[in-house]
Amino acid sequence: MGTELLTKATFKRLFLQSLSSQTFNLSGIVAGAIVATLSAYTSMNPWILVLLPPLLTIRGNIGGILCGRLSTSLYTGLMKPTFRNNTRYFYATITSTFVMSFIFSIVIGILSFLIVNAIHGSSLSLTDSLSLSIIAMMTCSTMAQLITPLIAISSYKKGLNPDMILYPIMSTINDILISSIYTLLVLIKIFWSGFFITLSLIMLPLFVAVTIFLTLKHWREEGFRETFREGFPVALLLTLLSQITGSFLSQLEDQIVANPQLLAVYPLLIDSTGDMGVVISSATTARLALGYIEPQMSSIKGKEERKVVLSSLTAGLTLIMSAALATSIAYTQSLIQFIRPFLIIACAEFIVVTPIIIISLGLTILTFRRGINPDNVTIPIITSFADLSITISLFVTSQLLII
Repeated sequence: MGTELLTKATFKRLFLQSLSSQTFNLSGIVAGAIVATLSAYTSMNPWILVLLPPLLTIRGNIGGILCGRLSTSLYTGLMKPTFRNNTRYFYATITSTFVMSFIFSIVIGILSFLIVNAIHGSSLSLTDSLSLSIIAMMTCSTMAQLITPLIAISSYKKGLNPDMILYPIMSTINDILISSIYTLLVLIKIFWSGFFITLSLIMLPLFVAVTIFLTLKHWREEGFRETFREGFPVALLLTLLSQITGSFLSQLEDQIVANPQLLAVYPLLIDSTGDMGVVISSATTARLALGYIEPQMSSIKGKEERKVVLSSLTAGLTLIMSAALATSIAYTQSLIQFIRPFLIIACAEFIVVTPIIIISLGLTILTFRRGINPDNVTIPIITSFADLSITISLFVTSQLLII
């Protein structure tokens, strides 16, 4: 059944699967609306915008590694289409991404503290930065580690292509979870600081203990080591990149206050843009692993590969433009107020689409040629590049489109 999903799908079937899964990204407006409630507090607490992008990006990166590994493993037989009594490789993969989440939540907390204090002065302590980062990231990760395999297995059993389904759905779920948890933590810190301290004293030791236990139990497994060997260096580099994204977003403070729909659509925008690239990369990885295409850029000329690229691109742009239109209408009361944010979002998206496609295909083929599992490398790079490029593009277009 798995190979038929890769070789006998029509453009219409791929488009509908991609559209249905990416339609789930419209739920990202929920994440955006939740985060947009913080816009009133960003001027007094600029650290809010510095922490948000790296949390969204790294949670998406690590979730993307898990999605790619699970979808490819279903095709290659490294895991069974069942949650219980699965392979050791399956459980080691789940554990490795959980441990990576904990490590990078610490890195995000430290780097965000340094950036906030360098740019905005001492408005956030290191302890608070670490607490916000670790609790938000690990609470989200705990939920995602349970949901991701269930969606992968159920979609595979129903004859759907996990490459087209899994990451788009999970990236949106991750965005909603991390946005909701982070927003709640920020509000607790601002209005109930005593409770925030108590919560930190309970949650932080718990996550430390669970991480140590899982590491000691699975670190000898190949699936665990492979994730760290190939995925960790890339994720570390991209964590630094995501902090740059946070710095750019914090510079959009005035635009966000004037146009809150930019923050409302931000999670959906980075989510959907990354989804287009990840779907292309994940589908290409599966075809490379099974020998259906050669590891060279000319493979894009093949009929099956063109169908994957065009179906993902068409579905993604359709949803992004629809969401941009909807949020612009919802947050404005005049034609001028509507036109400017819509043009900012539309121009920012069209600027980054072509680079996303090229990087998705090029990185997948390059890593495969070098004997590296593309699922561990390309997905984090694609999503991080999407986040950074969209944020910079929003910053540039918001400065140029003065209406």
